[in-house]
Amino acid sequence: MAAPDRYTSTGSGANRLIPGTTPADNQRPLPPFLARVFARYPGLRRRPHPMLAHFPIVFMLSAGFFSLLYVITGRRAFDATAFYCLGAGLLTMVPAVATGLFTHWLNYPGGADQTVRLEKRLSYSVLVIAALTFIWRWFIPGVLDHLAGPGLLYLFLVLALTPLVTANGYFGGMLTFPLDAEFSPPGRPEQFKEGR
Repeated sequence: MAAPDRYTSTGSGANRLIPGTTPADNQRPLPPFLARVFARYPGLRRRPHPMLAHFPIVFMLSAGFFSLLYVITGRRAFDATAFYCLGAGLLTMVPAVATGLFTHWLNYPGGADQTVRLEKRLSYSVLVIAALTFIWRWFIPGVLDHLAGPGLLYLFLVLALTPLVTANGYFGGMLTFPLDAEFSPPGRPEQFKEGR
């Protein structure tokens, strides 16, 4: 999709459409190695983060789903699967966050806008909660055996990952596929025409 390429930094810290400009107008100087890589594979300038971001999302959602299945059915396999999903979510979150930070640094030298700052806060919250629950479950494998006190808190934390990664994915999607590429606000349709 061409929509993300129409957005550049305004220099004030906001990523927004600047009519008549392209991302090349505001790009930062690159080390020679990166310049060669991006000249040969221009898609690497923006695409690695959206490709990698889906893995931690699905693993974190799955951890909550399998934890609930364990609470409902009592089958240990669901508890083990939830634990493995938490671990896989943590492992895949590291490259997803790293490529997100790199993509933002590379394409928006003016700084982070409100959406980017919110997405970063959500990502760090997910990372902390996932790490905490993974370590907790590692040292106390039967934490979900009794839904009182610690078990209830653990379940709440694992289930809290669902709205957090959902919101994070939503705001990440807004950065990758902005809504104004879908529709034109009344009174200013010329500003949002494709190709500007």
